[in-house]
Amino acid sequence: MAEELQSLLDRIQSEGVAKAEARAAEIVAEAEKKAAGIVAEAEKRAAGLRAAAEADAATLQSRAEQSLQQAARDVRLQVGSAIQDTLERVLLKDVRAALADPAFLQRYVEMAAKSAGGAAELRVPEDQAEALSEYARARLADEVGKGLKIAPDSDVTAGVRVLLDGGRVEHDFTDEAVMEALSRVVRPSLAKLAFGK
Repeated sequence: MAEELQSLLDRIQSEGVAKAEARAAEIVAEAEKKAAGIVAEAEKRAAGLRAAAEADAATLQSRAEQSLQQAARDVRLQVGSAIQDTLERVLLKDVRAALADPAFLQRYVEMAAKSAGGAAELRVPEDQAEALSEYARARLADEVGKGLKIAPDSDVTAGVRVLLDGGRVEHDFTDEAVMEALSRVVRPSLAKLAFGK
């Protein structure tokens, strides 16, 4: 009977161990299944976050490139404008100096008076009107007799404004008019040089 009892105890023990091992295997399988699910969910979330980060990075790069292009255009425009302003200032200074030269004005008055046959009014800078009038009376007496007039004009800083046909026809050879004409000629070349257009 002791053998039967021992056999029964051994069988109960082996069945308990087998049941415990089966339950342990179930727990391990469940844990592995849960772990695999957690890993899969984490990988899925990581992939989503990576895709969102890549999309954000692409958007930021695109915006940065657009900002750089806009900044480059702005710099080109500012540089072009500064170059143009500087060139116009230098040109205006040189044009003004040339047109304010008394010898130039005397030659111009003589040429304009002869080509107009004396019937012209020349508007000149106020500070040069008297000297040019004296020059015209001394050197261009015939033209002065035919109606040549030299008058001061506060709007003329350098150069001459010529009025013909009783003031109905006007030719502007002042520093600002000459500068504007030069600027129209120079501006396209300057744009091509500065912007390659």
